[in-house]
Amino acid sequence: MDEKVYEQAQALTERLTRAGVEQALQCHLEAPLESHGQRLCLGCHDHLSVARLQANPNAVRCVECQTDHDRRGK
Repeated sequence: MDEKVYEQAQALTERLTRAGVEQALQCHLEAPLESHGQRLCLGCHDHLSVARLQANPNAVRCVECQTDHDRRGK
């Protein structure tokens, strides 16, 4: 493998690893909001959909609020 390609792949791997660790830590820092046994979004307080929780069982925000939250830099 070309050395430049190897370095780019290594840098990408490091960025993705850091992003994954940060996301995992963020999920554990924010406690889920629940009402009557259903998880509510920390942003808009709507119920999180079954599909959202199946895709990410640790989700604390709906997709729209999580996207806004990520754009603001958490």
